[in-house]
Formats: sequence, structure tokens, C-alpha cells
Amino acid sequence: MKNLKFRSLLLLSKKERAARRIGFDPKTTLVLGENDTGKSSLIKAIYATFGADPAVIHPNWKSLGVVSMVKFDIDGATYRLLRSSSIFALFDGGGTKLWSVSGVTSNLAPQLAEVLGIKLRMQSREGEFVIPPPAYFFSPFYVDQDAGWQRNWSSFASMQQFEQYRPSLALFHAGVRPNEYYAAQAAKIEADRAKAELSKERDALDRAATRLQAGRKVLTFDLKPQGFGDRIEELTRRATVLRAKQDDVKIKLSALHSTRAMLVEQTDIAGASLAELDADFAFLRKSPDAEIACPTCGTLHQNDFTNKFSLIADVDTCRSFLLESRQDLERVDQEIAAEKKRFTSFDEDIIAIEAILNETKGDLRLRDILESESERLVDEAFATERRDIDLAVGERDGEAEAASAVMKSYADRKREKSIKDFFAEKLHRFALHLQVPTLPDSFFKSLYANPPETGSDQPRALLAYYYAFAHTVREFSSALTAPLVIDSPVQQDQDPANAQRIIQFAVDNVPQGMQLVLGSVRLHDATYAGERIELVDKRRLLRTEEYDDVHAELEPLLNGLL
Repeated sequence: MKNLKFRSLLLLSKKERAARRIGFDPKTTLVLGENDTGKSSLIKAIYATFGADPAVIHPNWKSLGVVSMVKFDIDGATYRLLRSSSIFALFDGGGTKLWSVSGVTSNLAPQLAEVLGIKLRMQSREGEFVIPPPAYFFSPFYVDQDAGWQRNWSSFASMQQFEQYRPSLALFHAGVRPNEYYAAQAAKIEADRAKAELSKERDALDRAATRLQAGRKVLTFDLKPQGFGDRIEELTRRATVLRAKQDDVKIKLSALHSTRAMLVEQTDIAGASLAELDADFAFLRKSPDAEIACPTCGTLHQNDFTNKFSLIADVDTCRSFLLESRQDLERVDQEIAAEKKRFTSFDEDIIAIEAILNETKGDLRLRDILESESERLVDEAFATERRDIDLAVGERDGEAEAASAVMKSYADRKREKSIKDFFAEKLHRFALHLQVPTLPDSFFKSLYANPPETGSDQPRALLAYYYAFAHTVREFSSALTAPLVIDSPVQQDQDPANAQRIIQFAVDNVPQGMQLVLGSVRLHDATYAGERIELVDKRRLLRTEEYDDVHAELEPLLNGLL
């Protein structure tokens, strides 16, 4: 099991040129503030940095374009996770970038699952088992003030991406189906997928073999190519001579085609130049001016007999070059045609080869011998490929069976009962402590049932549920324990005694080794040991006076995204 703990949270808005730095106590951090002081925005930003957006985000907060960074430890190793819009980047404690991704489900989720040691796979609506988004990693550890006190497992947005997600998450996080179960499940899925691909390959191989065998002659005796040994040697010699001649022609054709391409280009250039020179001469001849200015550079040129004669000479030279190029191109085309004809006219060698192939000894032709031998070699190749595929299928079968055995080992009824009994005992004790004594027995038997209470009893029942489940995670899970982040547990106009009881319960009953970040309007006379963050400015969570310091720390990380 990996244990996640927060060290600090940095928030930065370049739009507002304001920022905030929050440090977290290793055990307990209380965030206190009246309404509209940004308490909930601060708390929501923690897991949102990990790609787990809360169910409700205030539009004013969205408009600030806040960049967030959480510094955290996992089993003693320090990391920094940066979020800028939909881009996420992980850095080690020294600021070296480990990876950066864009998009939560397809890219961030697998990376974070690796870092956090999450093996959970959930079945998508398309039937595939995939790594779910980070919200599913942290669902037991976050209670949002807007949705978390209405129904359990609903504090993050878009939780309906997977049907019936509550049972799957409860079984995973409680340890009924721990990391090892899902690692085995992934191995079985991969083995089954590989088997399906191998079956397709085997079917394609069988179809190809059937087609090749369909038109064969049926020979009932053994063919021995040794009887044609001298003729096979002659066949090989003739074929080698023919191949050498054909290769020689290919080389010449390649050189001729290169020469032709060059001549075509020269002819095109010469033709274009001749047209320009003819146009220039026609212009000089028609112009009455003694001097003509160049339209490009403005230089004056004499329109006299000397210049006209020089232009005529250039036209004649260009025309002669063009004619020579066209003659060379015609010659090369003739040579190409001759070589192509030569390529297909090696009649003597071809006739000799056909004669050797048709030569008979008894009732057999050498052609029959060679065809039969080729077919035998093809059949052997098909058989070898079949054996290899069958062997690979057997290996995948073994992997799938081994994975299934691991999965079945976690279907132990006694183990599941012990986990549920532990949870029920904690839930019963916590519910009594929070003075919610009327919960039905069915609620204690389910790891994911929502309490049926209403009014002021409902948030206390949910608090008892969340803490009972957190203790179950700490006791039985092999996956992840993360900080409990709880926003505004005093809901539904609690009386002073219950308000004090709720806060005191929340700080006193955190599972051993877990971290608590608790947000509340006030302390309600509860006592605790830890960090205290008080927010006093209305609609001013971020501070302009902290901007330079936070910006200096985040700017190198933001540059790392580029």
C-alpha cells in the first residue's frame, strides 16, 4: 500500500497577478473562513490538481485561469504535480520533469495510476476494462460541500462515466478486490486478447493453406529429385545466367532513365528561355526609344543595332541547344526501348530452361519434381507456423488460468465477511457517537449504501460512513491511502452541540497514518493539534502580495511544459 501525503498547495492567476501558498501539517490542517472567503475553492483545488475535478466549480474561479501545483510525498519520495488548464506535469523533488500529458482519461490516468500504485480497472460502456480517471482513485478521500453531503461517492464530477461505479469502487478501496485482483484481471484480459489474435492468425493460415492445396496434382508415390541431379545443376546455371543478363539490363535502364530526366529538364528550361528571348527581341524591334529602362532594376540599355544583334545571337544559340537536347532525348528514348525489348527477349535461355523443366525420366518431368518439392516445403512451413501458434495459445491459456486462480482467491467469502464486519462495527460505533441511532440494519451490511436519513441527521450519517470506510481502507486495502479532504461537514443547521461534536469527531477519528484537511466556517470550540489556516478576505483567496514569490517557483515548472 502506498501512502499519499500533501506538503503544500500553490495557486497562481496570471490574469489577476495574484497567488496563494498553503502549507499542510503532516497530520491535521484546518481551513477556516466565512462564506465567500474562498475556503471551498482552496479545498477543491487540491484533488483537482490531480485531475479529479469537484462536482461543482464556481464560474468566477474558472474565469481566473488558475495554475495549481501540489507538492506531495509517497512513501518518503517527494513529487510536484502541476496543472495548467488540461495540461499536467509531474516533477521530482528537485524539479526535474518526469512526464507531462494533456487530457485526463486517456493520458493522465495511466501515468498517475503508475505513480500511486493503482491497479484498478473498470468496465467501460463499450465493454472494455480500462484505467478509470483519477476521480475514482480518490473518491473515498474527498467530501465536497456541494454534493458530498447529499449522497456518498458523488463529490467528483462525471462519476457516471461508468455504470454501477459505487459497488466496483467500494470493493476495490475496501480491499475485497484489492490491487492484486485487478492486476490478475489485467493479465487475464491481455492473455485472452492475445489468444483471440492468435486464433485469427491460425484461421488465416488455414485458409491460405487450403487455397494452395486446392489445385494440386495427387501423386501417390515418392518423388526423388536426386535422379535429376545433373539437370538441376544445368537449370541452376541457366537461371543464374538469365538473372545476370536481366540485372545488367536493369542497371542500364536505370542510368538511361536518369539521363532522360535530365534531358527533359534541360529541354524545358531551353524552351522557356527561347520564348523569353524571342519576346525581348520583338519588343526591341518595335520600340522607337533609343534607350530602354529595365523594369526590374531601372538600368538604362541602348536600343541600338549592337544590342539587337547580340540578342539575335543568343536566340540562335538557345535554339541550337534546344534542338540538340531534343535529338539527345530522342536517342535516349530509342535506347530505353531497345533495352526493354532486350529484357524480354532472352529466348535462348528461357527455351533452355523450359526444356530442362519438361525433360522426363519415365513418367515424371523435372517440373513435377520441383513443384512437388516446393509444395512440400510450403506444407512444412505451414505446419511449423501452426505448431508455433498452438504453442503460443497454450502459453496464453496457462497465463489466463493462473490469473483466474488469483482472481478466485479473492472471492473468499470469509475474507469478504471479515472486511464487511469490520466496516459495520466502525460505522455502528461512529453513528452512535454522532447521535444517528436510527439507521436500519441494511445500511450496515453494505459497503456503498447511502444512508436513508434526512435533515440534519443525513450529514452526520454520511460523516460516520466516510470515516468507517476510511478505517476499512487503512486496515484492508493494498492500494492507496490518501489524505481525507473534507469540506464543511456542519450542514443542515446543526445545533451547537452537534456542530461541536461533528468537528471534534472529524479531527479525533482520522485513521492512523492518514492526513486530514478539514474546511469549516468556524471551529465550534473543538480542540486539535495541527495547522490552522484562516481566510478573512471576502472574494480574495489569492493575494497580489504573494504573486512574485509563487510565480518565481512555478515559472521554471511552467517552462518545463514547453
